[in-house]
Amino acid sequence: MKRMYALLSATMVAAAIALPSRASSLAPKMAAPQDTLILKLKNEARLLVVVKDVKDLKNLKNEKIDSLMLLLDKYASQIEAAGKNGEEVTVTIEKGQANASEDVSITIAQNNPGGTEVVIKEKNRIRITDKVGIDIDKEEDGNSTRVKVNVGDSSADEDEDKDKDKDKEKSRNPKKDFVFQIDLGVSNWMNKEALAGSSVQDIDLKPLGSRYISLNSKWHYRIGGVESPLRLISGFNFDFHNYMFDDNIMIVRNEATTDFVKADPINLEKSKLATSSINIPLEIGLDFKNSKGESNFQIGGGGFVGYMFSSHSKVKYSQNGDNFKRKIKDDYNLNDLLYGVSGFISIRDFEFFGKYNLNEVFEDNKGPKANTLTFGVRIEI
Repeated sequence: MKRMYALLSATMVAAAIALPSRASSLAPKMAAPQDTLILKLKNEARLLVVVKDVKDLKNLKNEKIDSLMLLLDKYASQIEAAGKNGEEVTVTIEKGQANASEDVSITIAQNNPGGTEVVIKEKNRIRITDKVGIDIDKEEDGNSTRVKVNVGDSSADEDEDKDKDKDKEKSRNPKKDFVFQIDLGVSNWMNKEALAGSSVQDIDLKPLGSRYISLNSKWHYRIGGVESPLRLISGFNFDFHNYMFDDNIMIVRNEATTDFVKADPINLEKSKLATSSINIPLEIGLDFKNSKGESNFQIGGGGFVGYMFSSHSKVKYSQNGDNFKRKIKDDYNLNDLLYGVSGFISIRDFEFFGKYNLNEVFEDNKGPKANTLTFGVRIEI
């Protein structure tokens, strides 16, 4: 093996010295100017190097010949056996360039005296460096062996594979993703404090009756590379609260304030305050996806601001065998400006959310003090 490498190196040096005169003598006879250098070895073996010009010869140093010789070491026994038997061994190195991708093919052909061949076929792909890939086709028949090694810049193929992987990664983990969701939950009032002088000091909501629905249009913006789970989430949503009151109380509007009173002796079947608002959330989240692009786990939180654009009260009761419904549209001194904090957690298809309004439900000194707490499940459509 060392002898072959030394001989090849010597051939390159000899070519550098002899090339100019050789090129001029062969130029008129060849369709494409080339130079062939022949080095005779023992047992009448010959080593041939074919180049087009001096520049081509100098470029041989870039072909990683040492790595190539290590590959050929696997077939050294066949080459050595051919030389001992006096058989002809031909080593051909061909270099070509196409689409900025280089390959080198090396063929070692061995013919025995009987003219028969034993063929062994072998094909392997070996990666030497990030930019060099090797395809090996081996054919061996009897005492004859052919080995074809294609060595060159495989970056084009690898870049193509990487591009495909990136496209796949981008498709499952896009830079921007739109989702439409429906929130279904319940609401309650926290930190309650009745208005001074009110006849009702304890305002209770029916837990399951105080329903909350939200229609969410959100955009998830990936922060970082294609594999990053970090998300910036924003959009807009329409919120609908139904605060259902317990203990037979109802909301009333006085001249300057909003208060709650008992409806006795009437027995209220329903007493509620309904509000509608539009909100803009801004959250930071983590979204961990599987290989199919499906979310396995999500968690995040942030805040929201909004504006309440509609509100009304509604009571339903029976009296003297007659059913009555009364709906009054009024702002009830409610705070129009809404703001608060929010969060969510999701495991596969099950997502839970929570929201807390930092603003009070009513304006200062114009109604009871309270903050809204909302939680429930989120469904992606």
